[in-house]
Amino acid sequence: MADNGKIAKSVIANIGGSENVENAWHCVTRLRFNLADKDKVDLDAIKNTTGVMGAQFSGDQFQVIIGNSVDDVFNEVEQRLGGTGSAKSSPAADGKKESLVSKLMDIISGIFTPILPALAGTGLIKGVLALLVTLNWMSDKGSWYQVLYMISDSVFYFLPFFVAVSAARKFKTSEFLGLSIAGVLLYPTMVNAYNTVSGGGKVAPIKLFGILNVPYVNYTSSVIPIILAIWLLTYVYRWVKKWMPDTITMMFTPMVTLIIVVPITLVVLGPLGSYVGTGLATGISWLFVHAGPLAGLILGATFPLIVMTGMHYAFVPIIMNNFTVLGYDTTVSPINFITNVAQAGSVFAVAVRSKNKETRQLAISSGISALLGITEPAMYGINLKKKKPFYAALAAGGIAGAFVSFFGVRAYAMSGLSGLTALPVYISATNPMNLLWLVVGIVMSFILAFIFTLVVGFEDDEVKTATVAEKSATPTKTIGGVSILAPVQGQIEALDQVNDPTFAQGIMGKGMAIIPENGDVVAPISGSITVLPDTKHAIGITGDDGTELLIHVGIDTVELHGQYFEPAVKVNEHVEAGQALLHFDLAQIKAAGYDPTVMIIVTNSADFTDVLPMNESGIIYPNEQLLMGIR
Repeated sequence: MADNGKIAKSVIANIGGSENVENAWHCVTRLRFNLADKDKVDLDAIKNTTGVMGAQFSGDQFQVIIGNSVDDVFNEVEQRLGGTGSAKSSPAADGKKESLVSKLMDIISGIFTPILPALAGTGLIKGVLALLVTLNWMSDKGSWYQVLYMISDSVFYFLPFFVAVSAARKFKTSEFLGLSIAGVLLYPTMVNAYNTVSGGGKVAPIKLFGILNVPYVNYTSSVIPIILAIWLLTYVYRWVKKWMPDTITMMFTPMVTLIIVVPITLVVLGPLGSYVGTGLATGISWLFVHAGPLAGLILGATFPLIVMTGMHYAFVPIIMNNFTVLGYDTTVSPINFITNVAQAGSVFAVAVRSKNKETRQLAISSGISALLGITEPAMYGINLKKKKPFYAALAAGGIAGAFVSFFGVRAYAMSGLSGLTALPVYISATNPMNLLWLVVGIVMSFILAFIFTLVVGFEDDEVKTATVAEKSATPTKTIGGVSILAPVQGQIEALDQVNDPTFAQGIMGKGMAIIPENGDVVAPISGSITVLPDTKHAIGITGDDGTELLIHVGIDTVELHGQYFEPAVKVNEHVEAGQALLHFDLAQIKAAGYDPTVMIIVTNSADFTDVLPMNESGIIYPNEQLLMGIR
């Protein structure tokens, strides 16, 4: 299992350190960064970090592909960055110009990614409610329905508030002033007046300066008007703050800013954003109605490529806008769904055909993940590496995309992940065939990708088999297991007692700890040195029998950067059990304030039935049996 803390530490170190990070956030599978200086990134080092699936620049945004554990890794990243809500400099502070398209994509991604979980959760509730009502398992007049519907509709109805906060963070301005503007757009005066006018009634107009009419526009569930308003707020707030005296700026800068921004929003930006949104939704809908199969074919065959660049989040405002204007999305949501399933079909075909056990295991797990809507493990772990399965998935996605577009399949709510758990958002009491056509498209996409992959084939990973000579050279194992000796002299301690959660919780594997009495470290098994970092505080050994061991000297001693450590071996060197590996200055390490406890970890513990300590306590000496790995 990958160590999230180590992943975060490696990523931050190899993107130029925390001082090079202007902004950081994450989506479902990726860490995303805005960096002050892109030239400081060591791309190869990040890609070679255990637990990282890939890394790339997408425009001026740097992305590190993690997979399902991205949330846990981001928590570690955020702790090390000390918070990511404010940038240290503007994106153009280094004098480099961003392209307009790149900047726009970065803004869209940064605004909408943080609010997707709320939209996904409430959207799925709305889908489940539709299913329950359709099956007559719940009445749409009952109390439970009303409560659940309020939950499901709350985020979407009050979407300008959520977008205001996210946009303010992205534009680096006051979140609370942003909320104030959103509050004006959704104030009962505006909402009630719009409802009255749209129902054919009359309402007294609001006139500014006696000449400027404030149009009554429906801003519930809207996204473009509030983004434009927050964008204006950013510049006005900075401008006012420049000339406002420091003694009164706390009170009067917000006041003057709102007096300027709100009227401009109500008269110009709000209506403009609303009209743009309506036109955009109508235009896209027209395209899919009149050229549906062709549009679906093109988008279905290219959507995984868009996902690879990380720019699929640019479609989020289009999807939201479609829900606001049309009440459904018949464009991106269904296409995203069937292309995810196509990736699963290809990767399951790899699992069926591959003769390599590890490849099969990875293919099955990543295939299940793809069916649930997370395709990066399947794409980066299997399909892209083998190329032909990826091409098969593109072809299947294009064909199935044309099919669902031809039948006008619609998503009626935001689902977050486009996988099997999102099926409820395609249920409609007035359009019962909608779900059926989607299911047909899903099955078509999976089967086509599966068959195409089997037909075109792929280069399988080599299956390593031991020769007769290798088998005869395997050391004798004691009582059906692997004997692991003590590498240092000292007091035995249970691993769960060490003052490091990573080791104590067994995240790295099973093992034991020794509180050392001197600084001499010897090999606990015979094998090859596979790990010896520049900091020299740890040594990894792969035994001749396949046992993988990590000897880690001290807690947080990596911070010593190799001081007080003298290795006696090199990477790839073969050592015999009992051979000297390392010497460390125990007194100096203690004097520097570090815990010198030595951890001995079987990092491939999963390959053993169990790893048992031979003694629970007491003094142990080098070359005495410490652990027994039972196969």
